[in-house]
Amino acid sequence: MFEENTLATEEEVLSFVNENGLATLFPVRGLSFPNLYQAIAGKNREEKLQKTWLWADNLSERRKVHYGKFVRKQCTLISLEMLPHFYRIFGKRKLGKTARHILKFLERNGATSTTLLKKNLNLTGKPNRSKFTKAIDELQRTFSVTIVRRERIPRMTYTYDLMERWMPDLIEAALGTSEATAIERIRAKLLDSRIFMRQGDAEAFLKNL
Repeated sequence: MFEENTLATEEEVLSFVNENGLATLFPVRGLSFPNLYQAIAGKNREEKLQKTWLWADNLSERRKVHYGKFVRKQCTLISLEMLPHFYRIFGKRKLGKTARHILKFLERNGATSTTLLKKNLNLTGKPNRSKFTKAIDELQRTFSVTIVRRERIPRMTYTYDLMERWMPDLIEAALGTSEATAIERIRAKLLDSRIFMRQGDAEAFLKNL
């Protein structure tokens, strides 16, 4: 069982992510996994939600963690210690057409919001909603882009940038690590932090990401 209703500060949340190697923002259906919402202390659901989003946003903007959709396509925080290993395994896989267009736009124009990406790439409107979401999820799962900011005015929107531009030193470190070493480091972290108790479960988790 993971921590519940105990984390009272942003720094405690950072320690929680670092100790586990990674954590989702919210519980994942069908998977027992460390997550901020359950671990953060709060009087009620609304307070826990506010703290979860606020502290995840702050840690991301301070570049203390990597923030993006990863575990079961859920928003996930990954520690800077473990990020190079995940990047080495999952980074730079083959991308679909829309994902490649988004990546090229970010390469040319720098950090860009969801709204502007859709507008500039003609991906606005209901018919393009699933196409854009699929492409952005793909870019996050391959660590091609990272969330650098989240805003709620006038409605919630993310701002994305290239992973290499956002955390260049960590990406450089990843390139000096073999895939076999990266897998072993992640597996060891999952077992040491007791996210999984058996090696086979940790290996199955990595294969099914």
